[in-house]
Amino acid sequence: MAVYEKGIETKRRFILSMYNKLRERDASTITVREIAKENNCSPAALYKHFESLEYLIVLGSIRFFIDYMIEYGQLMDNDDNLMDAYIQGWMLYNKYAFDRPDLFYRLFWGEYNTLFADALMEYYELFPVTGSERYPAYYYTLLFSDNVIERDFLILRRAANYNLLSDEDAEYFSKTNTLIVKGMLEMYMGRDLRERRQGEQECNQLLLKNLEKVYVLEKHRPEGEEG
Repeated sequence: MAVYEKGIETKRRFILSMYNKLRERDASTITVREIAKENNCSPAALYKHFESLEYLIVLGSIRFFIDYMIEYGQLMDNDDNLMDAYIQGWMLYNKYAFDRPDLFYRLFWGEYNTLFADALMEYYELFPVTGSERYPAYYYTLLFSDNVIERDFLILRRAANYNLLSDEDAEYFSKTNTLIVKGMLEMYMGRDLRERRQGEQECNQLLLKNLEKVYVLEKHRPEGEEG
C-alpha cells in the first residue's frame, strides 16, 4: 500500500510540475530531462509513470480545463435559466481558452484530442473535482465529453426540452457556435495577451450575434443596442 501511495504522489508531483511549466511556456519547449531534473529523478523514472512526454503534457494541460469546469459547476448550480447559463458558459470557456488558446485548441481539436479522454479520467482519479451539487450526473457527463459539438448539443437539448428553442436550432447552434470558437482560438494562437483578450471579446460578440434570432438576454446586449 505504501508503494502504491508513493507512486500516486509521484504522479501528482510530475503533473503539477508540468502544469507550472505550461503556465509560463509553450508545450513544445518543455523536455523530459528538465521535468525529471526538477523532480530529482532520471528521465527513465518519468517513463515508469507516463507513457510519453506528450501524455504528461496533456495531463498538465487539463489543469487549465478543470479550473474552468469547477467554475462551470458553480454556474450550473446558481443559474436556473438554461439559455442564460448556456451563454455565460461559453463566455466562461472563452475566458480560460483565450488565456491559453494553444492548450485549449490542442485538447479539443488538435493533436492532444486523441489522448484527452484517457488523460482526463486519470487526472480526475488523481485530483478529484467538486462540480455541480444540484446536477452531478449531468455535470460529469459534460466533464468527460471530449467532443465539443456533442457536449454543446447536450446543453442545448436541455433548453429545447423546456421549449426555449427548437431541436433544429439546438443542432445548428451546437455546430456553429463551436466552429466560431474553434476558428477564433486558431486565429489568436500565438498572439500577445492584450490581443487575445480582444479576441475573447470578439468571439463573445460573434456568439451573441449568432444566437440573436433565438435568445439574447438584455444584460448581454452591448451598450447602445436596443432590442
